[in-house]
Amino acid sequence: MIIMGISVNIPDRMIEYIKEPYDNTVKELLVVELYREGRLTLRQAADMLNIGIQAMFDVLLRRKSYLNYGREELNEDISYGRS
Repeated sequence: MIIMGISVNIPDRMIEYIKEPYDNTVKELLVVELYREGRLTLRQAADMLNIGIQAMFDVLLRRKSYLNYGREELNEDISYGRS
């Protein structure tokens, strides 16, 4: 996996709402948003955060996001179960 470093300017008034460590919080927020938008499957989102599916459910619950489980996720889980 290639890791890119990026820099984002965040206003001071927003920092108080982001829990430390900042990089983990921002990464989690980004992955949840990409999942919510349908750009990542549940498994891809979990892999991006290096956690299991159950832990990803917990992240989505904590972030007040919904479970976006459709045909693509079902097919992915079936393929994963067969491997």
